[in-house]
Formats: sequence, structure tokens, C-alpha cells
Amino acid sequence: MTSKIEHILSKRLSGFVLITLLILIYDTLAAAGAMFAGLMIRYYFSEHGAPPGSLEYLAPIVFAVISAAVFLVLRVHRSLWRYMSIMDVPPIFQAVMLSHLLFLPVFFSMNRLEDFPRTSFLLSAPLMFILLLAPRVVVAAWRLGDFRGLFRWRRRDKTVPMAVMVGNLVHLTDVLKTQVRRPSGPVFRFQTLIETEGQAPGRALYGVPIEGGVDQLVRAVLRVKRKAADCPAFIVFADPDPDAALVNEVAQVAGQTGVRLRRAKSDCDARTFTSVEVTDLLARPPRSLPHNSSLAPAGGARRLITGERVLVTGAGGTIGSELVRQVVALEPARLVLLDVAESNLYKINRVLDTMADAPSWRPVLGDIKDRTGLEILMRKERPEVVLHAAGLKHVPLMEANTVETVWTNLVGTRNVVEIAAATGVKAVVSISTDKAVYPASVMGASKRAVELYLMAMAGKVSPMRLASVRFGNVLGSTGSVVPLFESQITAGGPVMVTHQEVTRYFMTVEEAAGLVLEAGAQAGAASLNGGDIFLLDMGEPVLIADLARQLIRLRGLQPDRDVEIRFTGLRPGEKLHESLTHAFETVKPADPAGVMRVDVPPLNLAHVQFSLEKLMAAVERRDEDDVGVCLRLVIEAGWPEGVTAINQSFSAMGRA
Repeated sequence: MTSKIEHILSKRLSGFVLITLLILIYDTLAAAGAMFAGLMIRYYFSEHGAPPGSLEYLAPIVFAVISAAVFLVLRVHRSLWRYMSIMDVPPIFQAVMLSHLLFLPVFFSMNRLEDFPRTSFLLSAPLMFILLLAPRVVVAAWRLGDFRGLFRWRRRDKTVPMAVMVGNLVHLTDVLKTQVRRPSGPVFRFQTLIETEGQAPGRALYGVPIEGGVDQLVRAVLRVKRKAADCPAFIVFADPDPDAALVNEVAQVAGQTGVRLRRAKSDCDARTFTSVEVTDLLARPPRSLPHNSSLAPAGGARRLITGERVLVTGAGGTIGSELVRQVVALEPARLVLLDVAESNLYKINRVLDTMADAPSWRPVLGDIKDRTGLEILMRKERPEVVLHAAGLKHVPLMEANTVETVWTNLVGTRNVVEIAAATGVKAVVSISTDKAVYPASVMGASKRAVELYLMAMAGKVSPMRLASVRFGNVLGSTGSVVPLFESQITAGGPVMVTHQEVTRYFMTVEEAAGLVLEAGAQAGAASLNGGDIFLLDMGEPVLIADLARQLIRLRGLQPDRDVEIRFTGLRPGEKLHESLTHAFETVKPADPAGVMRVDVPPLNLAHVQFSLEKLMAAVERRDEDDVGVCLRLVIEAGWPEGVTAINQSFSAMGRA
């Protein structure tokens, strides 16, 4: 594979070398032709009628050699004709003037300028300028589709920040072209281009030189910083969705050199720029689940949502609010928003107020623990799909609130499922977490209990469909590590990381909400067992210490120089590494690509049900010690028959 890529790059480089050589030959012949024409015209109007001796051949040849040297020094031939702009005109003018100035002493040393009319320069210079400029203008204007865009001249605004732009040839060209044509002027003064695929080393686009590959980035940035003086300097990604590996590499340069990062953002016909987000640092491209696309098939999430009455619990939270946005795009008949937090409910209600395509909806302030209130709501609204995003999730906080955690996460889910079954709901999708796998915390154990409860209930509530989705850490969610790190960086540090080796799986909020919808669409299929667990292919886990360093670098700062990273030790309930599945579980691909279903061996569901009932009885008694004991028993009951291994991590909770 590597040799194939090298072969392709070699062919591309060979092509560009050939084009460069052809341009140099043309420019040299144009210079010789201009000098020849200038001499012939000048002598035509003189008494001699023709140049004496070999002057008409010697002068153009000498002039061509001098001009070729000037072109090489000024790099006039390196600019790609189809990307020519007004910024390429000054170097061409300089080449014309310098060639004529150098020709005089050289030719003087050869024949003392005998019989050479100096006034021929008045003809050869403008003619040479036209011959060099005209084909470039024609080719560039044909490609741009607009002559005016080439010659839109603006006084250089020194308040516009300088930048180095990074990307492949296509994206670099796209950004520069839109900047050239931007009515209000460019957003950045691009000084150097870093072309990542090695297609055009040493060339120029719209007058901006291509420095080379990413290995030249540090040198290019430092040179731009010296030019910028006291003004801020930037590195700009030309690609609106840059490769994560490239972002991480460039972020290191940004931190080393103290410059800021931006990326192009495609916005209709205009090109704007935005900050580089933490999602750009993922070691994989974010997965775009297709159900929101106008080209998406009629099945899947569209079949689940379109034309149905949908209830979203926890609708004002990070996941719940994104679920609401994605559900709206799928055209439900009605939307009911349930949340216990007034401020969160207010915010998502305001979002719907601003959406022209929002369906009929109702915001409801309520608690899933309030069985009576929940039953009144569901009997009145008669939802057909329930997306259950309500729950408690903050691990250290939940360690000190065992009863409330299990009451909300497990008993609240029981309320939702039982009332849903009694009111004719077609599907309930509940949110779980990777912390439910070998749980070391009250929160993780309560979510594992919910997974087991849904498995145990699946056969009892048929034909209603039940499903769980396991999330990794959701980037940007309330209380998650990224917003915490960003606030600590803004405050100047230190950034508090629990352990040097701690890793986590990450997903975007868009991926998380999309997974909920796709899981709901597949739940209850003929080939599935009911109560199935789904998860997203989240790639490799991310080292949290590296994530902290890259977040610092995104601000143009250097870790441990500008912002300290301090390791504090694991908090109660935390593990070094999370897992997506138990050892006894297997994963099978599902639709669409990137979504996976967890295959679980047969469980003793009667034993699971008995343990769950004991746990919920302990919660109702508010007996914290007994809740801890019963929670452990539920986890152990969730091991398949014949599997003797014990969940040792959960014993770290110190429960009896």
C-alpha cells in the first residue's frame, strides 16, 4: 500500500515538474520573442531597415538566458496559471524590469552595445509583460469564471491577521478563491501554504507560495510570526473536516510556536472560519448516522419516528436536547419534552420556538420518580415512542448518593417501562454507559441494573420493544472532562487529570443521539432477543492526559510551560480504563455502519428479576447499606449460567 501511494505521489510530482519546465520554457521564449520583436520594430522605423550582422539573433538569445535566470530567482514560473491572481502581477513586472536592467551591462561587456538601440526597451518591456501575463489571465479567468475576481485590488489591511494555511491542493484553492472574491476583503493574510499531499511543492496559488509538507510548518509559522510582529498569527486548516491525525500534529506546532488554530467552515457560497473543536481531535472521523439526511432510506430511524408521538425524558440535558433536534428533523406527529430541571427545559423549549419546522410539542416539568405524575402524562399524551435520556451520571457524586442514584436510574426506568406498556407505547430506548461494564461505581452498577431489568422485562411487555444503548464519554456534555479542562485552561491552570494512564472512549453528542434513534429502530426485530444492547464503534480509547495537552495546544499554549497539568489520583468509583463489553459478550455489526449490537449469552432471568425486586425494595426503604448489598447481587446475577468469574472491580466499592 505504501509503495502504491509513493508511486502515485511520484507520478504527481513528475507531472508538476514537467508543467513547471514547460512554463519556464514558454516564459523564456516569450522574453526572447519580445526582445526580437522590439529590435525588429525599432529598426523597421529607422533608416537601416534591419539590424546589422547577427544582432537580431544574438540579443534575443542573451536576453532569453538572462530572463530565464531571473525567472528562476523570482520563481515566476512556479505560480500555477489556473490559480493566478493580481498578487502574481508584481513578480512578473519585477522580472520584466530586472531582465532588461541586467541585459544592459551583460550585452555592454559583449559588444559595447554597438548598434543596439536602447529605445527598443520601450517596445520589448511592455510586449514581454503582455506575453507573460496574458495566458495566465486567460487560463485563470476561464477556471474562475470571472475576470473581475482576478483583478480586484485592495489596499493591504495591516489589521487583518497573518496566517499559514494547511490542507490539500483542492481545499487550499477553494479557500483562497473565495477569499479573493470576498466583497468585504479577506479574513486572513495568507503568507504561506502547507500542501499536505506533496502535489505542488515550490509552486504558488493566487500569489501565495506553497512551502512544502507539514514538516515545513514550524519554519513557516515562525517566519510569519516575525512578520506579524505584535499582531496575532494563525494556522488555518483549509479542510472543514480535517483529519484527526493532522489536527493533532498541527496542534503540537501551535503549542510550540504560540499561534492560534482555525479551520475553514463551509457556509453556502461564503467561506468563514471557526475554532478547532475538541471533536477534531478524535482518533477517528465522527460518524454521521444517515437518518437525518434527505437521502436516508425510509426505514430505520425514520420508520421509528416519522408520524409518531414521541416522549423524550431528560429532554433538556445534553443528550436529550440533541435527541429533540434530531427527532424534529424526522417529522414526528407530536413531541413531549419531560425534564425535572426547569432551566434545561426552558432552554430546549426556546430552541423549538425558533425552529420553523418544529412539530406540535409540549414541555412538561416532571420527574420520572413521580410514578403518578408520569402515568397521568403518558395516559394523556399517549406517546408511541419513548426516548429515555433522564438519569444521574456523575460518578464521584453518585458514590455519596447511592439510594438516589438507584432510585432515579433503576426505579425511574421501571416507572417509564411499566407505564409505557400499559399505555400502548411501541418502543422504549434507554441510555446506558460503558461504565456499566465491570462496574466500579454506584452509577455504573445502577446502569448495569437497568440493562438487566430491560432484558428481564422484554418478554413480559411484548410487543413493546425495549433497547439499551451504551455510551462512551460524550464530548461537551454537562460535567464531562472537556468543558472542565477548558475552564481550567481559561483560568490559567492547572489542568487536573486524575492519572497519567487513564483512558476513555469518546463520542460526539450527535453520534450519541443518532445511536439512540437507530437502536430504537432495530429493537424488537425478529432476529433479536428483546432488551438488546447497542453501541457505537468509537475507535480506540483516548489517553486523557494527551487530550488535556492537545486542548492546551489548541489555545496556542504549551503544556507544562504555559499551563500546568497536575495529576490528582483516581476518584472514588473511577477506573483507569473502561470497557465496551464484558468478556462473555460478543459484538455483531448492525445497520447503519458503525452501529453494533451486543450479543449476550442466555441469562437466568428469574434470578435477575428476583435480585432486581430485592434491590428496588431496599431503595423504597431508603436503606443505603442494603441497597449496596442488593446492587452487588444484581450485578452477580447478570453473569451467564456457567460463568464463574466474579466482578472484582465492583467489590472496590467496599459494599458488603
